[in-house]
Amino acid sequence: MNIKEQLQKGDVQFTVKGITTYRPDDNGEYGMNPKIFRVNKDASSINTEWLDGMNVTKWGPTCVTLYTFDMLGKKSVGKINYKEIEIINQNK
Repeated sequence: MNIKEQLQKGDVQFTVKGITTYRPDDNGEYGMNPKIFRVNKDASSINTEWLDGMNVTKWGPTCVTLYTFDMLGKKSVGKINYKEIEIINQNK
């Protein structure tokens, strides 16, 4: 099963190559580690562990397109290429 299909099933955790945040690693030591993202159960949004997130516009052939609105109503759009994603946990 490819990355896109795994993500579309929902309830999946993943990291994106090159995106880090200050958090503890597996040993509990703090430092710059890969940021953990989670696709929600119906695969309509992607969130971080701090509940920041973006809604999914579409699951394209090479990347997922995301959008969100800030508190002043300005729309932000982003894309995550499937090649840069590493699945770290898939709940069943």
